[in-house]
Amino acid sequence: MHQLFVYGTLRRGERYHGLIEKARCLSFLAQVAGSMVDTGEGYPAMMRGEGNVCGEIYEIDEDALQRVDDLEDYYGPGDSRNLYERVETVAYTDRGEMTVLTYVSNRFPFSPIPYGDWKLYRMTKQPSVPYFAYGGCTDDARFKKHGVSERFGDVIGRGTVYGCSLQFTRHAQDGERADLVETGGQTEGTLYRIPVKALAAYLDKGDGEEWGVNRYRPVVVPVALDNREIVDAVTFVVDKKAKWAPPQTTPPV
Repeated sequence: MHQLFVYGTLRRGERYHGLIEKARCLSFLAQVAGSMVDTGEGYPAMMRGEGNVCGEIYEIDEDALQRVDDLEDYYGPGDSRNLYERVETVAYTDRGEMTVLTYVSNRFPFSPIPYGDWKLYRMTKQPSVPYFAYGGCTDDARFKKHGVSERFGDVIGRGTVYGCSLQFTRHAQDGERADLVETGGQTEGTLYRIPVKALAAYLDKGDGEEWGVNRYRPVVVPVALDNREIVDAVTFVVDKKAKWAPPQTTPPV
């Protein structure tokens, strides 16, 4: 068996996911070191280097690996016909590091994808996006306090992210901050549809103390609605997680 990191059209819900859809998903919030570019052909490419690329990890057998090799035009190590090279690298997950296989290429024009996330990149091309709010982010009073109530007027419904628990991994002066941690369990929240311009406000410059650099990062998570429909939605997770701590109602001394 092989552990395969996928970051583009092989991800769940994407065009070629059927090649590995029977495989067991080990993580849907994984990252590897590198940068991602838009090839202009309807799929991305990852290059080794600085930055982070977001994706999913699957446990696949030899037959599935061969199907992916064919998709990626990979003929073998160092073959001059290769469009992508299959390499071994380290993936970072909330459960720890994993050694994975993935595909890289430097044969495409350089057009960087922000945040190294293909799904997020494609979603931001639409006029609106599903947004999953959890913890204190579902508080209407808080929306009013920050002057962003108009962004959250379109409520899709209640949703659950399975495989992630609600923990408090960011310590601030006025208390602990909630986080989605992919170590099992489930987290309930509210699914909204927000204008993509509102999401851009978070991504471009942050919105208050919560969303600054090295605090939260955007991710795409599968949200299960009450009618069992699964919706890909944007949310934020703590980028540099501290040790889990229970929430405090008063500032620490």
